Amino acid sequence: MSDRRPARPGRVVALVQARMGSSRFPGKMMAPLAGRPLLAWVLERLKRAHRLDALVLATTDQPRDAALLGLAQALGVATFTGSESDVLGRFSGAARQFEADTVVRVCADNPFIDGAVVDQLVDFYAARDCDYACNHLDRMGSGYADGFGAEILPAALLHRLAADCTDPRHREHVTIALWDETGPWARDCRKTCPRAPAALAFPELRFDVDEPAHLERLQSLVDEAGLSLESPAQDCVQALLAFQAAHSGGGA
Repeated sequence: MSDRRPARPGRVVALVQARMGSSRFPGKMMAPLAGRPLLAWVLERLKRAHRLDALVLATTDQPRDAALLGLAQALGVATFTGSESDVLGRFSGAARQFEADTVVRVCADNPFIDGAVVDQLVDFYAARDCDYACNHLDRMGSGYADGFGAEILPAALLHRLAADCTDPRHREHVTIALWDETGPWARDCRKTCPRAPAALAFPELRFDVDEPAHLERLQSLVDEAGLSLESPAQDCVQALLAFQAAHSGGGA
């Protein structure tokens, strides 16, 4: 692509995407998991990452998302508000405000996101000549379980997407244009993904929350396995495997 990232990541800013207006699970960001809001799990676990220069909640300017702003501020996490529907524009605005050279994108429906797994992604990206990398799910045969990592790309690329993309799907889903073979971005973007370590190479497992039933199953997992804010990704994987074995293979 014409905009190449710096030789090193520069200032790395994690932007956490969250809102209360989910159509499948309204209010899920404040829904409790082991007594803490889902968003609190995400922010607290990301604060354990060492390769981030800033952590920012990027939410909407809608009144219903004021609760998310209050929670982030109580946890000492910076905030940015923008359009609810134009998420790409929101991300670009947040990246500019917080002077990002490199953006780590996090969706806040992954309560077991692991700061160490995010650090591994930043290190992987820093050592390679690429435009985009991810380890938040099984892409390009990476083998990752769904829910521990993130996406990473240069802020310059994010800003170009925000300036040029007009498809509403691309505005809503931020990085989907980089995978959409009907447009130029997928052809031009140099994408790569790290291979999952053996402890996390279970692509059939999911730890994300899209609907209430997913959160209920994760609550059962926490109750049985005693998972906490400190639990590393590999412990979450082993706990879910044991949980599935004990409950006839029912996935979370």
